[in-house]
Amino acid sequence: MLKIGEFSKLAQVSVKTLRYYDELGLLRPEWVDRYTSYRYYTLQQLPRLNRILVLRELGFSLVQIARLLREDLPASELQRLMKLRQTELAHQVQEEQARLARVAARLRQIEQEGRQPRYEVLVKQVQPRLVAGIRDTIADPRDIGSLLGELRSYLQGRGVASSPLSPCLAVFYDAEYLDRGADVEVAVPLAGRLRGNGRVAVHELPGVADAASVVHVGSYDRIAGAYRALTAWTQANGYRSGGPNREIYLHGPESETDPNSYVTELQLPVQPISVLSATTQKERQTMEPRIVTKPAFTVVGLPFTGFISTAPYEEGKENNEIGVMWGEFDRRYGEIQHVCGPAYGLCFGMPNDREPWYIAGAEVARAENIPAGMMNMSVPAQKYAVFPCTLGALGATYRYIIEEWQPQSGTEHADAPDFELYDQEFDPGDPQHGKLSVYWPIK
Repeated sequence: MLKIGEFSKLAQVSVKTLRYYDELGLLRPEWVDRYTSYRYYTLQQLPRLNRILVLRELGFSLVQIARLLREDLPASELQRLMKLRQTELAHQVQEEQARLARVAARLRQIEQEGRQPRYEVLVKQVQPRLVAGIRDTIADPRDIGSLLGELRSYLQGRGVASSPLSPCLAVFYDAEYLDRGADVEVAVPLAGRLRGNGRVAVHELPGVADAASVVHVGSYDRIAGAYRALTAWTQANGYRSGGPNREIYLHGPESETDPNSYVTELQLPVQPISVLSATTQKERQTMEPRIVTKPAFTVVGLPFTGFISTAPYEEGKENNEIGVMWGEFDRRYGEIQHVCGPAYGLCFGMPNDREPWYIAGAEVARAENIPAGMMNMSVPAQKYAVFPCTLGALGATYRYIIEEWQPQSGTEHADAPDFELYDQEFDPGDPQHGKLSVYWPIK
């Protein structure tokens, strides 16, 4: 047998740790000298100690390890505990990746602005609150003050006093900013039940799991800067709006005469931009772009004017305007002269019904004898982010580029056409799963 010091050196575990494991019952000494209290261990105990150390390295607590060391532990229970730990670790990795993305976004912001950001954005949880509120359509944002005055008068008439710990607020229900006709609710948190009337509603204002929050100090006339900072932060950190925004009037006209001393908290419910529903995590990883500089090229093909009413393809059928045009292009492909490259879906404008904004065409060495109903377009050399995808996921790919990749990449969209490139990997016989590349112009 080995004394505790000898066993400690052999196992490379401190004596203090071995004594602690003994107290917890994880690793008892093989024998304890009743006269000196010296602990003795055997070499046969090394495998158990190594198992303890491996489980510790995996992040299990000592209480969990005690359970995992039981001889009678069923395999199913062991699998359950391992999967639980796997889920915990995956969640931690996700949180750290999100934190890393926020650091990167802050670095980009400092590089762009040359200073610390004026507004600090915090993601917080907002608890549900019982409130008394008046919801109305207002002609001007300044009408919020009138609604709050009406609400306070109602509450004071029923003996409900205002409290700085429960500041009044406004909820903006429109999906976009409106100068006139905005749908707004003003509300005051309540400590207990109160009877409303046809004008004042008493209800629970829902909580928010994740709210991007920023505090604005100053007059309401300058609050637009705080909203811009909040929106920019949301996009740069991989979030999208998840509900009506709120303004919390922490210190306002009812207690302060100087507008420059007003304190207002802006809250925007947010949710992380989800992984594209059309792809698995593995497929999403393959969507990370390569950056290329593509030489100038010329395309001849059929132009499209108008609006598209559906996604590019639905399962197994062409049922949209651009899809129909591509079918016509396939039939007339042989009319194009000097073809020297792949097919392109070239987008050079916004959808409209006045002039062409999209071409289904092919690359040509020179544009001559252009067939009736077709047009040509030359695209200068340009830097692109290239995203592989399938035709079935084309719409999801563009959403990923615009809503997630572009804001987080630190790049800017260049004033140049974007396009789909259909090379030899695209299978016309299986268009839904046909492979193509989206070229997104950047600078």
